[in-house]
Amino acid sequence: FVLNGEIYLHINADTVIMTRLILKAKGFGNDDEMHDKFTAEDQAFKLNNLFGGDQLEVTLAHQFNTLWTDEGVHGKNFAIFSVPNTSHPDNPASIYAEIHITPNHQVQQIVPERFEHISLQRVFERVWKKGTRKSRNLNLDIANRRSMITVGNVTKSDIAPLASFSTVDEHRFPGKSAPFKESAHGGSCCVSFSVDDINIDGTRNNHHESLIVGIAHTKVSWKPWYGKSHIPQKEKDLVPHTHYVSFFYAFDPQPPFQIRARSGYFCLGHAPETFDDTLQPEEGGVFNPHSVLTRNRPLLQYNVTFDCPQMHYISTFIEKAGDPTSTVIGYGLNDCTPRLVEVEKEEIARLLFPDPMDMVLEMLQ
Repeated sequence: FVLNGEIYLHINADTVIMTRLILKAKGFGNDDEMHDKFTAEDQAFKLNNLFGGDQLEVTLAHQFNTLWTDEGVHGKNFAIFSVPNTSHPDNPASIYAEIHITPNHQVQQIVPERFEHISLQRVFERVWKKGTRKSRNLNLDIANRRSMITVGNVTKSDIAPLASFSTVDEHRFPGKSAPFKESAHGGSCCVSFSVDDINIDGTRNNHHESLIVGIAHTKVSWKPWYGKSHIPQKEKDLVPHTHYVSFFYAFDPQPPFQIRARSGYFCLGHAPETFDDTLQPEEGGVFNPHSVLTRNRPLLQYNVTFDCPQMHYISTFIEKAGDPTSTVIGYGLNDCTPRLVEVEKEEIARLLFPDPMDMVLEMLQ
């Protein structure tokens, strides 16, 4: 995440931990304060390059800090975003972490560079799960004891609006039988959309104020009967197994960050198939021979197979450099291969605020 002009590394471990990154070309700048290991918690730590040559130096500015909420709750996939300080425009932007996206948008203000030490016992009380061993002394707890400073309480918005369009799962599995969890987490956030972006250069009347847009994800609710041998396979094939889906959401740029619109579910697909390691004309980059490994277990709903990987996880969502009308989305497939796609803001606005005349209705055969 880029916050106040600095790059932050955000990691999902037992807890959410963060540190600031320092990037520079090798041979430039002063290396006197760099170390090859954490000799002290607040000394910079230079990483070894495993891929991509040795011309880029990546340094952790300090030991990781753990993002607990004001209630001591830990979780994962806390997307981070910043908003300008409206009362003091010359001051740094305020930084926030999204704890939950839906059904209520829950957000905590944080100060990533500041922390307070907490006891190992407090860490244990927060992360211990009933039924597991009652001892803990992991290397990660060095970071867990560095509790990131939070500001105020978690804000909680009203219930998010309904999705802007329905998908096949809502038609086939209405109500409580819906396969995907209602509660969603952040994947990557955020891109600012001006009034013109939202209203597609004045051709729509969607919303009259600027909004912040992010991408959330949810997954299939685990069904304990799925692994039972006495359940006929034809019944299991009607519902998704362990798949991820995503959706766009747009919210106000000030507390309580009310969500004003959200799209229906979508997935980001596989890399196009190739038989001679030659990319198709519309594809950029270099062919990844491991892409074939992501094609097992596609999304299957009601005996219809979709071109969706079992897992796609969006970790990057930014405005395209030099082109404020477009965005870049980066995602991983099955925790195996990465991809980048470019999506115009106009297309995202159409998904968030669709015009009924734009919708294509297909009769079910």
